[in-house]
Amino acid sequence: MSITSKDIAKLAGVSRSAVSAVLNGHYNKVSVEKREKILAIAHDLRYRPNPVALMLAKKKTRRIGIITSPFMSGIYSDLTSKITFLLGERGYHSSLVMPLDAKQELEAIMDFESFGVDGIIIAYALNDVKKLNAKVPIVSMSPYPKQYELRVDLKYAFELAVTHFRKHGHRKIGFVCPKLSVVPLQWEGYMAAIGTAPAYKLEVTENPKFSEELAALIEEEEVHAWTVTNDLLAARLMRHLISAGYKVPEDAALIGFDGSAFVEVTPSPLTTIVFPSSRIAERCIDLLFEKIESGDMTFHTVPELIKPELHIGESCGCKAGKPYKITWDHQIITLDTEIK
Repeated sequence: MSITSKDIAKLAGVSRSAVSAVLNGHYNKVSVEKREKILAIAHDLRYRPNPVALMLAKKKTRRIGIITSPFMSGIYSDLTSKITFLLGERGYHSSLVMPLDAKQELEAIMDFESFGVDGIIIAYALNDVKKLNAKVPIVSMSPYPKQYELRVDLKYAFELAVTHFRKHGHRKIGFVCPKLSVVPLQWEGYMAAIGTAPAYKLEVTENPKFSEELAALIEEEEVHAWTVTNDLLAARLMRHLISAGYKVPEDAALIGFDGSAFVEVTPSPLTTIVFPSSRIAERCIDLLFEKIESGDMTFHTVPELIKPELHIGESCGCKAGKPYKITWDHQIITLDTEIK
C-alpha cells in the first residue's frame, strides 16, 4: 500500500497542511525542525505523490509526456535527449512513448491525461494535432505541414544550401531525396532559391533508373552540385559516386541536411545543414511552460521556425581550414553542440 501525506503527518506529529506545504516547497511556512522531520520520513518511506489526485486537485505533477517516432533518426534522438535534460534541470520528470501508429498515439495521449502529466510534447505526430482536444497543454513539433507549432525552418535550410553552392560558382544545382512527397518543405526552399533556373530532381525510393539518371544529369546536363535531404542519403550518394568513378566535390559537390556526427569521417567530409536541436529543445520547453502557466490548450496555427546553420566540410568545394584530429572527450550524436 502506498504511503500518503496523511500517513506522513501522523508519523511526524504535524498537520496535513504542514506536510503539504513542505512537499510543495513552501518551506517558510513550517519550522526547520518540523520540515526536516517531514522530509526525512517522506524519504525513508519513498513517498511519491499520486498523479491522479494531483490532477484532480489541479496541482502540478512535475511530469511531462513525450511522444516521438520509434524509428527515430539521430537528430530526433538528440532532440529528445536534450528535451529530457532540460526538463530535469527544471525539476521535472519525463515519460517517453513511441507509438507505432495513430491509434497507439491517441491511447498514449489519453494515458498521459489519465495518469497525470502537466503537459505533452509531440515530436512526431501521427494524428491531426489541431483536433485532439487534449485536457493538458501540448506542443507539437510534427514534421508534417500544418501539424507543427515549432520546428526547424526547412525552407531556409535548402535556400542556405543553394546560396552556398552559388558562391562556388554553380548555376546548375540538383535536389536528391528519398521521395518528393515526404520532403515538401525542403523542395519549396530549393525551388525558391534556384528561382528561374532549371530544377533537377532525383528520387531514390522505388527508382531503378536512379544511377542512369544521375549519370546523365552529371555528364550531359553538367549538374555538378547536389543538395540532399538527409546526411545518411548524402553519404550513400557519395559512396555511389566514388564507386562509379566520379570525384567529390570536383565532379559532384554535395551538401546534406541533419548535422550527423559521422559527416566528419565520410571520404570527403560532408558539408551539411545542422539541425538546431539545442535551440528547438529550449524553445519547446519555454513554449510548453508558457502554455502550462496560462492554461492554454490551443494549437498555435502560426508556427515558430528556428533557422539552422551551415557546417562547412569539403564535399561542397571548400577546403578544410585545419587538419582533422581524433578526439574523444565525449561522444556526440550530431554536430549541433559544435555550432558556436
